[in-house]
Amino acid sequence: MRIALYGFMGAGKSSLGAKLAQKLGYDFIDLDVEIEAFTGKTINNIFKSEGEIAFRKVEHLVLKNFIKQNHDNVVLSLGGGSILQPTNRKLLELRNFFKIYINVDIDVLIERLKTQRGQRPLLKDLRENEFNDYVKALFESRKSIYEKHADLNFKVGNENFETSLARLYNYLNLN
Repeated sequence: MRIALYGFMGAGKSSLGAKLAQKLGYDFIDLDVEIEAFTGKTINNIFKSEGEIAFRKVEHLVLKNFIKQNHDNVVLSLGGGSILQPTNRKLLELRNFFKIYINVDIDVLIERLKTQRGQRPLLKDLRENEFNDYVKALFESRKSIYEKHADLNFKVGNENFETSLARLYNYLNLN
């Protein structure tokens, strides 16, 4: 099985993906880590020096190279904007990835992202009074695409991490 986790920044894709892969006995790949290894730059530096359009091109190239390797038994954590690109969705479909949208309430995301602002290129330069409105607007602009392309819309509520992990693991083992 090939699993791709996606969702908004701060949803917990990397943390959940790493633990899920471990429980399943699968390999775990974080696309952002692969991009940094490929370019020798941090995601923030790519955004700062080359811009988002250049980043999206590199993101697609790294995903394409990974997909060509034809991995089985893998959990792939995508960046928050990866699934928005039709070319990336096509790659995942060609290799029959089971796509899971990690769906977290916007209020929870905002609280998480407040502590991660410096690590998020789309958020780091926002003034305090712009932050909430920007995050809400960006989330709303992506939400329908996230929902439309999911094989599983995995809603994460106020439960703790271990409970979310157990629910997702149980779902995958039962289906």
